[in-house]
Amino acid sequence: MSRLSQAQFAPKLRFVAMLAMAAGLTLQSASIANAQGRGGRGGFPGGGGGGGAMFGGRGGGSTLGLLRAEKVREELGIDEQQTEALKKLEEQAREQSRPDFDFRNASEEDRREFFEKMQSQREEQEKETRMQLQTVLTLEQMERLDEIGIQAQGLMALSSPEVQEALTMTEDQKKKLTEIRSGMETKMREEMREIMQSRDREKMQTAMESMRENMEKEVMAVLTTEQKKKFEEMKGDPFDLEALRGGRGGERGARGGRGGEGGGERGERGGRGGRGGRGGDRGGDRGGE
Repeated sequence: MSRLSQAQFAPKLRFVAMLAMAAGLTLQSASIANAQGRGGRGGFPGGGGGGGAMFGGRGGGSTLGLLRAEKVREELGIDEQQTEALKKLEEQAREQSRPDFDFRNASEEDRREFFEKMQSQREEQEKETRMQLQTVLTLEQMERLDEIGIQAQGLMALSSPEVQEALTMTEDQKKKLTEIRSGMETKMREEMREIMQSRDREKMQTAMESMRENMEKEVMAVLTTEQKKKFEEMKGDPFDLEALRGGRGGERGARGGRGGEGGGERGERGGRGGRGGRGGDRGGDRGGE
């Protein structure tokens, strides 16, 4: 590539790298939450990264993205007929998600507005996808997909209107969570711009670690003890998030990372009492894996 070409693509590459760092912050913040969730029911629950059935959107992936993972399909007991139906849904979603935008010549403000627009469109697509999924999956499969989704998204699942409603969050709590997320994104952009230019990976890791810890502390301060407990219960039986790692065909989505390890270790608790024994069996099995 010529120097001129490199100069033309540099702004785009830096911006993409910044977005990648944003995703990394989400994953790591969820991972530490997962680790603390192992300490007891009072600890703050979490997971890896990615998205779930009702939890697609900011900080996460899509419903169909989660269903690409072979282990998720096995967990749900997806049959051949359902697999074919899911492929058709994914083809439809792919056609709807092809943006026409000139990143190279756009200003940072234009890019920001574009991604806000895309975020809104993704949320609408997620709602439509969920309605379509309800005609393909059984009620039990949808419920389990939701549980895996909330484990995968961790802290970022708290941005979901469905989760907020289930936790009976007040408007003040919702506002605080939005402010925390917005403030963290702004701070991250400012700090990462300088760090990425220096290409200092160690400094970048240190900065991400610090932001992750700060985010987790701030979010924990918003939730009540009962809400933390409820959020833990909403995750259902532990799912090994490492199963989400890898490429297309199962294992795309790679949003488990360290959170996946936490998910596995949580299995050592042997699940939760009162869930019909299902949690104990599965949790014990996974804890021993």
